[in-house]
Amino acid sequence: MGRRCPGRGLARAVILWTTLALAAPSWPVFTADEQARFDRGDLVLRADTSTPLTTSSGISRVAAPAALLWQEALDFEAKRGENPTLKQMEEYGRTSPDDWFVRFELSVFGIRVVIHDHWTCTPATMSCTWIQDPTRDSDVTGEVGFLIVRPEPIGSAIVFHSEFVSEIWAPGWVRNWLAKDQMVNIVQKLKERTERKAGGG
Repeated sequence: MGRRCPGRGLARAVILWTTLALAAPSWPVFTADEQARFDRGDLVLRADTSTPLTTSSGISRVAAPAALLWQEALDFEAKRGENPTLKQMEEYGRTSPDDWFVRFELSVFGIRVVIHDHWTCTPATMSCTWIQDPTRDSDVTGEVGFLIVRPEPIGSAIVFHSEFVSEIWAPGWVRNWLAKDQMVNIVQKLKERTERKAGGG
């Protein structure tokens, strides 16, 4: 797979990041059906692959303290064994404890996908945002996202959101898998790992 032009990526990333930055990451407003699923402890999935802008959100309750969920959400090393598509992950820069750059290499049905992200986290609000690093070549364009951890009356909850512009390399079925199956895997594995640790496992 050929690398994408950093200039094109920068232009689209700026547009998408500006849109995301104007509306700071916030907890989603549920429909009645989503609220019922969330209250039952089921994962709420939102995914849209109907346009070149692929968006996906996974929201779930977690039977663990928010502080533990926050810690586990940022445990990148633990993600290696949980995501079969993740082949390599490397931190290649850090400006502060809460601001760093990560290179992800995935293999999606034999298609090699490399993404360079710039992560910025705010521990006080237990939230992070990320934007594709326009100084490095990636195989997606304008990737942005966020995660939020919040306390619940019992336990905690997390929302994980990601979006990117796909180009000709990504047929609809691949984007559909990334937006749905991959998101479910990320959130479900995080939930299971956190609850296991909360239970002493």
